[in-house]
Amino acid sequence: MAFFKHDNIDFYYEDDANSGIPFIFLHGLGGSTEQTAGLMKATPGIRRIVIDFRGHGRTRYFGDKSMLSFNQFADDVKALIDFLKLEKFYLGGISTGAGVSLNFALRHPENMERLILSRPAWEDCPQPEMIQKAFQEVYQILNDSAITDKKSAYKQKEIYQTMNQLSSYAGETLLGQFDYPYATETSLKLVCIPTDCPNSDRDEWKKLNIPTLILGSHLDPLHPYEYGELLHKYIPHSEFKQITSKTVSGKLHATESYEAIQSFLINKY
Repeated sequence: MAFFKHDNIDFYYEDDANSGIPFIFLHGLGGSTEQTAGLMKATPGIRRIVIDFRGHGRTRYFGDKSMLSFNQFADDVKALIDFLKLEKFYLGGISTGAGVSLNFALRHPENMERLILSRPAWEDCPQPEMIQKAFQEVYQILNDSAITDKKSAYKQKEIYQTMNQLSSYAGETLLGQFDYPYATETSLKLVCIPTDCPNSDRDEWKKLNIPTLILGSHLDPLHPYEYGELLHKYIPHSEFKQITSKTVSGKLHATESYEAIQSFLINKY
């Protein structure tokens, strides 16, 4: 276990210290290093680095509500890079982590060698009202002390039933927000992040001069396939690859994600 202090917060991170260019891999909303380290297994030639965002995983504290934003999360990643004194690195993420990676690439492109956006969940605006509502109702239930069985209460909500019908994986993801030990005290992230966005002008994507891999899958309303296609259309030097949806097979999804990332980072120059 390793921590570094930034903004008076102890950030948890893992660095497998393998030889090769460092790859910083960022998790999704409500996730942790277990998600990214679990998908991106130790790989020869890749120095895998993962971090828990503020208010996630072992980085329990987040500071003020205003700090729950893409800009701040990207600045936290920059602090880790400075702490580790990385001269060159790859950067990527899943869902919210993809948004943070995009934000970072637009604001701090220096020394970035490659960019990976896995299952992007944002365009250049906040998430759709349906997604915002799904997370806001999780927030409301978490903060209602009169509700004892919070998962059961959420399952009764129309928005959950709608999302679950669209994708069983989406339903599982939303219910998973209740499993975090500090879910209630960090629940503001479920309101702040969906109403924020990585950036607000897609034309800025055209300025990226970094080889980029974009991964997308169908049957995933939290991470629409069309968002991946849109990013691919605007980002020069980008490659878009379809992977199996978690709704179809979590095992195939993980295998295909890893193989695509590993190939992009090591084999394609």
